[in-house]
Amino acid sequence: MGKSIASRFENIDIIASVLRAVIINDDELTLEMDFCLEEDHPEYETPGEGEECCFHPGLLKFAGISKLSLERAEGAASSSRRFAIQSFNIEGTKFDMACEWGTIHLQARSIRVLTE
Repeated sequence: MGKSIASRFENIDIIASVLRAVIINDDELTLEMDFCLEEDHPEYETPGEGEECCFHPGLLKFAGISKLSLERAEGAASSSRRFAIQSFNIEGTKFDMACEWGTIHLQARSIRVLTE
């Protein structure tokens, strides 16, 4: 049996994590992330000098999207490499996130959390 979505974020501080990129392909949406790992996460390493978090690259992949709303924030610099997250919510097949990049609202058949 697969893990619940909530358990896949165990020991990840999602609000301290950052969005790196939004990629849209057909009925899929991929969010490239730098996840902020907490000390109890198996991949955790002590942050280096001047770093606030143990960042670890990962992906949020949404497939079978039935509803999608992307609203790019005015003034969101296209040259920015990392976008801070203000709110993040997954309930069943629904996902909502607000960040410096903008807002993302969707409903998808499949939501996967992948770490590299």
